[in-house]
Amino acid sequence: MPLSIRIISSPDGESISEWHRSFPEEGGEIGRAYGSTLQLSDSSRAVSGTHAIIRKSSRGYQILDNSTNGLFINGATAPLGKGNQSTLNDGDVLDIGRYRLLVSCFIPAQASATVFDPAHSTIDALFGDDPFSLDREDESSAEPPWPEGEKSAQPEAQFSSYEPQQVLQDDPFLTQAAPARQERKAFNPSFSAIDDDPFQEPSFSVALSSSSTRTPSHSSSEPAYALTEFKNSEERQLQQMEKAMEMALARLLSELSPDTLENMFNDLSAPSFFARKPKYWDMYKRYFNRQLQNRDWQIKFHAYFQDSLRIQRNLAGEE
Repeated sequence: MPLSIRIISSPDGESISEWHRSFPEEGGEIGRAYGSTLQLSDSSRAVSGTHAIIRKSSRGYQILDNSTNGLFINGATAPLGKGNQSTLNDGDVLDIGRYRLLVSCFIPAQASATVFDPAHSTIDALFGDDPFSLDREDESSAEPPWPEGEKSAQPEAQFSSYEPQQVLQDDPFLTQAAPARQERKAFNPSFSAIDDDPFQEPSFSVALSSSSTRTPSHSSSEPAYALTEFKNSEERQLQQMEKAMEMALARLLSELSPDTLENMFNDLSAPSFFARKPKYWDMYKRYFNRQLQNRDWQIKFHAYFQDSLRIQRNLAGEE
């Protein structure tokens, strides 16, 4: 099987009758036309009738671009070009329309195996290029830098010269920890049993004393400040509510004024030549009873009050 092509990606909605196609020894065609070696169905007609032609030559398989929309090899941004050809290699990916094809053109006749030579089968020949073998030979053949007697005596001379005092004499923590310990004992001689208590440190006691002296002043001023802020806020809210009630009541009284009601009653009673003068008092009594039953005035006052209160709060926020 010298040449085979597999479909690895296809357009949606297209029926694929054969996902893997083995080509003849001499090659074949790829396209939409019936009778192609690898027929690709394409309703969008992006694939040409004979999109690509594959032929075998002395250099291997050659592919010829015979398409209108282009043949793309291995994700190239530019097509191969109509009439141009290129060599096919094993593992090449062909983009034809919305199809993606994987090429397999492994030729067993071109593959050569390594001939085993008994003359080079020794261990020395196999490891002749080992870079570490030279190092091992050099190490084994090199003379020691000192005689054997000195080699065994030198470590003993080095370790015998060390003493515990010399080992600890360069410890920076040893020289600093001892005076600190003595100073702490000298500071509090009467309480030697609790000498390691961290709360007995001078810095900690000073911090506690300073914080304890500052806390009463802060705690004593905080409630007073909060109470003052609460009183000021309550006074501002009362002032805003009073002004809002005045504004709402003024709007409601303007609607109940005689001029407003008279104009409204005149509009309701259309004047005519034979009509008598409207009885405003009777009309007002009916209007008043209707307003009480429907709670129109209460609803209007509540709406006017909320609107006025919002205006007062916005003015206070701008200030």
